[in-house]
Amino acid sequence: MLSLPPENQGASPVNGPSVGSYRSSGKRKVSTKKKKGTITANVTATKYEIVRIVIKEVDYIKTREDDETANLIWNDSAVQHEKIAELRNYQRINHFPGMGEICRKDCLARNMSKMIKCQPQEYSFIPKTWIFPAEYTQFQNYVKELRRKRKQKTFIVKPANGAMGHGMKAVWLLEGFQEYLDKPFLMEGYKFDLRIYILVTSCDPLRIFLYNDGLVRMGTEKYHAPSEANLSQLYMHLTNYSVNKHNENFERDETVDKGSKRSISWFTEFLRTNDYDVAKFWGDVSVRGYEHVYPSCTVGVGRQELVVKTIIVAEPHVLHAYRMCRPGQPPGSDSVCFEVLGFDIILDRKLKPWLLEVQL
Repeated sequence: MLSLPPENQGASPVNGPSVGSYRSSGKRKVSTKKKKGTITANVTATKYEIVRIVIKEVDYIKTREDDETANLIWNDSAVQHEKIAELRNYQRINHFPGMGEICRKDCLARNMSKMIKCQPQEYSFIPKTWIFPAEYTQFQNYVKELRRKRKQKTFIVKPANGAMGHGMKAVWLLEGFQEYLDKPFLMEGYKFDLRIYILVTSCDPLRIFLYNDGLVRMGTEKYHAPSEANLSQLYMHLTNYSVNKHNENFERDETVDKGSKRSISWFTEFLRTNDYDVAKFWGDVSVRGYEHVYPSCTVGVGRQELVVKTIIVAEPHVLHAYRMCRPGQPPGSDSVCFEVLGFDIILDRKLKPWLLEVQL
């Protein structure tokens, strides 16, 4: 049994309510006097200490839990539409409504399936995926065709909103959800994936920033193609940290170029040193180090650009939900929402990136 990806909890999809459907939460907003130039942050809804550390380093002032007037509001989970609708123009919150369309595995698969049907060449970066029970018949037909050709495939079964590897497994032609990529690019004989971080600051127009570093998360046992003998060896087939940290072979190292968790800047240098086409690699993922501004949802933004095309899938849903939350806000005006997304990407042996999932 395998237990696959991520490290963060996915978000549930949310649908934009009609204009005028919001009611006050009934909570009394705390009136706090702020010194001129002071920026306040409400971070009581996060469990991550790194957020509090950053707040302290940039000299933001932490507020009480019941203070709803803070300049910055940080929540670990998706935020209700009413919360976004009630924000004042000077406030910022770290989630967009509707982003669950790519952060839930079932929604991502459903939306990608639609794009593959109309733009197959543009959306060739996601493994074959079926949603059960709706697409069980299609999956059975695919399995029958494999058997007819005497081919064998491994499949990953994923819960729609699971996280940190819970509830996931690999099976042989019994039941399936996502086709397993069994010919990955290896590092020192180990399978690995990349966690790439994206910042979305606006949905109208769509504005995307790519962080120029990230994580390389390595398996902790030498990789061999899946077989009945090794299918249950989690540390060989899985790359997520929450699984591999329990293996005695897991290497903790403070440097960026050693151990079981490394940096993408190190990986980029590894590619360059070994004469791989670094520019093509980052072009396939997304143009590195540049801001992207897209006034529409047009596909064909250059090369493969996995990240951009994935966010484009969510953009109509996010834009609709945001406009329902903030009616009357003119296009191009400052957004009260922003979103940090983690893209989990695996590379095949030809260095082609494949999207596994998107994390809030």
